Amino acid sequence: MQIIVETYRNPGEPSSSKVRVRPLSGQFMGSYRVWCSQAMRRTQPVGALFRVSVTQVDQPDGESYLRIGLHDPWEAVSRDEAEKFIRELNGQTASG
Repeated sequence: MQIIVETYRNPGEPSSSKVRVRPLSGQFMGSYRVWCSQAMRRTQPVGALFRVSVTQVDQPDGESYLRIGLHDPWEAVSRDEAEKFIRELNGQTASG
């Protein structure tokens, strides 16, 4: 499935990565962690938005996360493009 993700700083999170990735709001109920390549997080500034393909991974402990394959393509998008994508994903027209 394709979604929009954003990079963000992770103060206080249990991770060695200073920059993390999360789905942009409005695409899922609840919150998901996203596993992706460091290259995607390092090539653009914090706050960058990307359209990516993800796979949901369900762990034995019941936690789920979204995985972007290491060699899967990703596309930087503008805030307007991201918002349009999410509106279309939710079956809304440009006027809401």
